[in-house]
Amino acid sequence: MSERTIPLPGKVWRAQLRGVTHRYHDDASVPPVLDAIDLTLAPGEMVILSGPTGSGKTTLMTLVGALRRHQSGSVEVLGRNLEGASESQLTALRRDIGFIFQDHHLFDALTPLETLRLAMQLKAERYGKHDYRERPVEWLTRVGLEGRMNARPRSLSTGQRQCVAVARALINEPQLILADEPTASLDAVSAGIALDTLREAVRGRDATVLMITHDSRQFALADRVVSLLDGRVQSAPAAAAAIRHSSNP
Repeated sequence: MSERTIPLPGKVWRAQLRGVTHRYHDDASVPPVLDAIDLTLAPGEMVILSGPTGSGKTTLMTLVGALRRHQSGSVEVLGRNLEGASESQLTALRRDIGFIFQDHHLFDALTPLETLRLAMQLKAERYGKHDYRERPVEWLTRVGLEGRMNARPRSLSTGQRQCVAVARALINEPQLILADEPTASLDAVSAGIALDTLREAVRGRDATVLMITHDSRQFALADRVVSLLDGRVQSAPAAAAAIRHSSNP
């Protein structure tokens, strides 16, 4: 079942999947994790990806993020067709995407300032010495960490570590941001900061956010909610049922 495509004259899709099917088993009797998925992500929108555990959400996001090669159909991300792309080309593409994971993936030895400066090196050609000094301070202040810039991750709360991860993903101002349960296990204040920062990227820079969440309270923040069930994009009635199921484990 296909997602409805919304025409946007003069705009280029940030990501476009057509007829994407993905399997983890060679046995054809085992249903694919993704089944003939059509999905488009446009500039300037926040899209929430919802559905029960095992519905294919994370697999879909890893395909959009060039973290996994697609098996069939077509995948285009940031204007690049991923069919036959080399590992170096996929690596270069990932540098243009902001990733936010539930588990932070911070280096224990690096302070928040050092973490952001390391992320800036992925786009080193953009920055001068002044940028490396001032830009991380600006971003950490934006996510409420002005007093914890030189702390080690082990001394930060879960919410503070996730705020570092959000700033790290956004500091290079990517056009596409992929967030997998970015507010899971966060307190209300930290979750609010993370979501506000993502929405600001969408409104202020015309960025595109694809976010996985099971929290139906966040659906009102999205421009669209795309629901997966058994590896398929659902129509409106089926999507509503999937949302109810995912928010009531």
